[in-house]
Amino acid sequence: MVLNRYEHTKINNNRLPDSWKTQNALDDLAEFLQENWEQRSVFYEDGEITSGQQFLEFTGQQGIKTKKYIGTVVFKGEQLNIYPKVFSTEKDDHETDDLSQKHLLNNLVRWIEYCNKLEYPFLNISSELNDSEDLKELFITLYVGYVRSALSRGLYYRYTDETEDCASIKGKFNLQDYLLRKIPNGQADRFNCTFSNFEFNNKVNQIIKYTCKQLFNISSKKNQKVLRTILTRLEPVADVKCTPYDCNGIRLSKMHKHYGIIISMSKMFLLNKMSNYAIDMNESFCFLFPTELLFEGFVGGFMKEVLSPYGGNVKLQESKMSLVEKIVYRGATSGAAFTMRHDILVEYSDKVFVLDTKYKELSRFEDNPDVAADINNEVKQADMYQVLEYARKRNISDVYLLYPMYRYELKEEDFPVAISESQGGDIKVHFIRIPFIFEDDEESIKLQLADVIKSIFDIPC
Repeated sequence: MVLNRYEHTKINNNRLPDSWKTQNALDDLAEFLQENWEQRSVFYEDGEITSGQQFLEFTGQQGIKTKKYIGTVVFKGEQLNIYPKVFSTEKDDHETDDLSQKHLLNNLVRWIEYCNKLEYPFLNISSELNDSEDLKELFITLYVGYVRSALSRGLYYRYTDETEDCASIKGKFNLQDYLLRKIPNGQADRFNCTFSNFEFNNKVNQIIKYTCKQLFNISSKKNQKVLRTILTRLEPVADVKCTPYDCNGIRLSKMHKHYGIIISMSKMFLLNKMSNYAIDMNESFCFLFPTELLFEGFVGGFMKEVLSPYGGNVKLQESKMSLVEKIVYRGATSGAAFTMRHDILVEYSDKVFVLDTKYKELSRFEDNPDVAADINNEVKQADMYQVLEYARKRNISDVYLLYPMYRYELKEEDFPVAISESQGGDIKVHFIRIPFIFEDDEESIKLQLADVIKSIFDIPC
């Protein structure tokens, strides 16, 4: 069974796959998601500090609710695809019949291309990612690409301790064993020693080899070709069955820190039990991403690309200023506190622009007689307070809130502005809706988005 749903959608128990409906099954699903939640930093840092998984909300035996993460969950052979809410054509459109996982994958690849905030390996292999048939294959492509690159930089050797009886003393000599066992047993010519060997057959390479073998039969022919090459290079490494928990004990030197992402991804693959492309009742995997982070990273990365030729300097998550300069208590004064963190800060033409991305639904402005009322109802007051304070602290008169447009929408020509009057000078909050969903004509979407960005900075289109 395949379920297609948008973010923030409740799925009643009677609409769940049969194998998910019991409380025991839901508990097992929650445990599986928790394991993946703890490994999500392999791909991104979403700022969530809670230790409990936030992928899905469980409402007891009533069912589950999707949250702010998109992607695919397969558990016990049943599949749940979660799509961005702006994949719909308008705010109240909840139809999922025309949703395509391939379309989600294509957009995910495009967003990743511009997400310099997400710590993805191999962002420069987007042409290879384009060939991925599903999210599982996308991650296999990332993994094999990273392993191939690491091996090309040099095979991984590490010192491993070995203990054995030797004809001569080397390394650390076990004197107690010699006095209590060897001499009484007539083996005075044998010395129990512990020494280090510089081994290629080590735990890191064993984990990589085992993971690659597990991935081989579920990979595309293109990835199988790369995996075959990797396994040939790892031929001297022993075939050892590895578990996700073997990855926990790996300690890497600074020289080999690039192997860190490989070990983390290996653990993720070993946690996720996968069989083949035809989903069976034993298959389980979880690949989910925070849409807010994708939206912010995509917009910031795209803005960099547009403004760089004009001398614009784009910074993401700028945090050099604080809301308060000091805290005073009983004569003692502390330093600054409450760091301000701008989603996007742009320095262009001797001016500073503060822009905050808001992955929230906002009604179309054009041909809408209720624009003012919709803004008042749909824009979060906390978001307004936030950007107005940014403007006050930076002594600027214009700040921008950026929202995603729905699928198939054409860019708008004009945008509303909220004016906050004050004795220190009026502050204008600009509400901008921007293209976010790529369709077949990707270049058209990019041109529309570039035009909107240029209009913010008064650059001729």
